[in-house]
Amino acid sequence: MAKRHLVILLLVLFVAAFLRFYNLGSIPAGLHGDAASQGYNAFSLLNSSKDRFGEPFPVLFRSLGSYQPPIYTYLTTIPVSIFGNTPMAARFISAFSGILLSLITFLFFRAFFPSKPGLALFGGALVAIAPWSVFFSRLAVEANLALVIFASSILLYWRSLKNPSLFITACLLLGLSTHAYYSERLLAVLFLPLYLLIFRKFWLHQKRWAILGLVIFILTQVPHFSMVTSGAYIRRFDQVSGSGMDNYLVYYSLPNLFFDSDSNLGRTMPGLSVFYGWMVVPLIFGIRELVLGKVTKEAGKILGLLLILTPIPAALTGDLFYPLRVLDFLWVLTLIIAIGLYSIYAYLKVNTAKIGLVVILALYSIFSLYISYFILFKYEKAENYGYAYVKLAEKLKGYKDKEVIIDSARDLGIGVRMAYLTRFDPRNIQEQLRPQMKTSYYNSSVNSDEVYILGNITVKPIRWGEVCRENVLFVGDQAALSDKEIKEHKLKFEFEIKDLSGKTALLGYKTQPEEKCK
Repeated sequence: MAKRHLVILLLVLFVAAFLRFYNLGSIPAGLHGDAASQGYNAFSLLNSSKDRFGEPFPVLFRSLGSYQPPIYTYLTTIPVSIFGNTPMAARFISAFSGILLSLITFLFFRAFFPSKPGLALFGGALVAIAPWSVFFSRLAVEANLALVIFASSILLYWRSLKNPSLFITACLLLGLSTHAYYSERLLAVLFLPLYLLIFRKFWLHQKRWAILGLVIFILTQVPHFSMVTSGAYIRRFDQVSGSGMDNYLVYYSLPNLFFDSDSNLGRTMPGLSVFYGWMVVPLIFGIRELVLGKVTKEAGKILGLLLILTPIPAALTGDLFYPLRVLDFLWVLTLIIAIGLYSIYAYLKVNTAKIGLVVILALYSIFSLYISYFILFKYEKAENYGYAYVKLAEKLKGYKDKEVIIDSARDLGIGVRMAYLTRFDPRNIQEQLRPQMKTSYYNSSVNSDEVYILGNITVKPIRWGEVCRENVLFVGDQAALSDKEIKEHKLKFEFEIKDLSGKTALLGYKTQPEEKCK
């Protein structure tokens, strides 16, 4: 690699790291319940070798009425052990995965197009600044880690066409990706046989490596096989499944991909779609390059196969356009956009025009991302990520002399979130939660109504029969502590916690049994 290209690559990785780790602990403001679950299970594993339900080294992690894939949680033990029980520690693996994806994309293009080092830099840079990649890298989502593992396997599948021994490692990574996120469980079993079918002439002459790789892949699936009869394996599929492939084509919709914004969790940020609007032009050019055969035949086959397969897992769910479930597809589109952008760049003959194109697009993209994510998203969506409960954990340090009851009627993640933020003893939590399980650990029916008792703090739905007890502090949102309930039960105002927009998020009221119950 030329020294100039190395310098640019390091700059790209620096930008990727900055966009993913800058204020990672405070943006998103708060901690989502799923992230708290992963973080606390990691904390519990570090301290007891069991999850919060007392299950030793789970194959799937029981959580909030469903199950979480295991690899993200196990890896999160590393940042939790280093940084403690912080929002940043829970998100670290996803953020680091985003940086790795930028590097893997660079290596991907270097392998597919060795004569075009500039294309590799374009690919790495586009992943570094793509809205979808930055957005999901800053959330504790298993899908981002799964994408890195899956993309690494695709790179090795390509390289194995020249070095067949790499097929074993490729199959190992592909198998591991199925333990990182649900979409890969279907995607992997679709991709591998079709890849072998497409390149059957080569692998028929490399049967030893092909058989060994397939055996490795099957072995990685053994934990899934063991879960099939328990019902746990299909629990998540039952929750999100739709009626068929009705939603397949919506993932190819240009408005959905480039122009419509939807800042709900699982989608994207205010004012931006999953891609910048300008990227639609290089996408068209990239598709043109593929159709006209300007991409090598073998590379075109792999990219075409991925382009067709990667939306399928999400299309089988009941949600209409849910980018979190198609990160693999968004990555493939980014590869095609990079090919198209590089072709436009190469077409320009004047260096000034080339430099101007890169600088203008980069500055526009980063500025748009800054406004959309680091300003609008931070303030508009803080309530979706439990910002108020992070503040509450600090606030309650001054109320250790009171019995505190936090209402959990509308947010299943409050208990585990408070346990994580307060570093509550996992062994104590295990003793509480294990008896509350209404089914065996791995089961298709998973209750989510657990009560958490964290010293003087109890997280459960408020029961107004407790209003006649002395020295009790009720904490909840305005739905739980409405004006009617406050007046009827003669509660006394203690504090309020506002979200970043200045709206009241949580209220604290203490009981006055001498007034209510005399």
